[in-house]
Amino acid sequence: MSIIDQIVDGPSRQRPILQHIRAASKPVIIYGAGVYAYVLQRFLALNGIIVESVMVDAACKTDDSFMGLRVIATEEAVSRLADCIVVVGITTYPPQVDKLKRLGAREVHVIDIPDYLNMPEAFMDMRFVKDHLEQFDQAGKLFADDLSRQTYIAAINAKINEDLEYLKPFVRLDNLYFPASEFPLRADEVLLDVGGFTGDTVREFHSLSGGRYTQIISLEPCEENFRQLQATIQSLGLTKVLPLKIGAWDQRTTLRFARQEMDIDNQITANGEQQIEVDTIDSILGSPKHAVTLIKLDINGAEYRALAGAQETIRQHRPRIVVRLHTKEDFFRIPLMLHRVVPDMKLYLRQRNYMSMMVVLYGVFDSGL
Repeated sequence: MSIIDQIVDGPSRQRPILQHIRAASKPVIIYGAGVYAYVLQRFLALNGIIVESVMVDAACKTDDSFMGLRVIATEEAVSRLADCIVVVGITTYPPQVDKLKRLGAREVHVIDIPDYLNMPEAFMDMRFVKDHLEQFDQAGKLFADDLSRQTYIAAINAKINEDLEYLKPFVRLDNLYFPASEFPLRADEVLLDVGGFTGDTVREFHSLSGGRYTQIISLEPCEENFRQLQATIQSLGLTKVLPLKIGAWDQRTTLRFARQEMDIDNQITANGEQQIEVDTIDSILGSPKHAVTLIKLDINGAEYRALAGAQETIRQHRPRIVVRLHTKEDFFRIPLMLHRVVPDMKLYLRQRNYMSMMVVLYGVFDSGL
């Protein structure tokens, strides 16, 4: 059966919601003050929707402002919830929607962010699937289990129809990069952290592994983030972490990129104000190469180019791969590339929370389940 036989080409579920919110005269409040709330605020602004304030439960309130917005406590806002539009900015949203309605909110909406790179446009459409149907079909056949194949179809349908209902049955809540339920960490891991950011992955990996690993090599090309990465390593007293101020690409070069306010959605772009140095993973690891056992990639759409520059490393050391799919092309080109480089790698796809941008591809050399 072709992928196309399982794809639904219907109207967007959330575009009418956005139009309604934009036209309404009620104040708009985001519930949540984390990373997703930040991206949500940007997405709403690009859709002409002005957010009045951010709301968090009193126990979670640490500041009076968030991204220039006033932070209010849920408990203090109960009396006015019925007169506001609340947009949930928390990725595990189902219980939050129920909670807000019990508190008296009459309008509670969940808005899915397509991805950082193409806001506010839709992620993909049926035309794109038809134009690349052969590649989609080939990639879909590579997945190692039924859940992966079902998740693949659900993710495409959710993107095309902008409807999270397609994903709900296939969500498997767990750690994004290092799930406890599947693909467990080993005591001798050498992690290549591609997209070191400010040390969040280093901190998480160290905690989840209980400090039992051989080494972490963390790549971060942005100067400010790199300083924070170093500070994180120092504050945790880590001695087995090697931070490198460079990015991963398919050649050695200098790229321009555009920084955003929280840096999580920085983008490589020809007219970016800042420059970063990049090189291939094959070259970065040097000769003789570090025997990496696990590569994590989350670099806002540059994952394919980074993997293209890691083919020798992947063939020689056969590390497991964990990669976020940030672009519509990556839905087929990354699985196809990995299969071409190491045909015996088994590929799994998992939806790690209820928002469509959180689909993750895992490549392993055993069943992993």
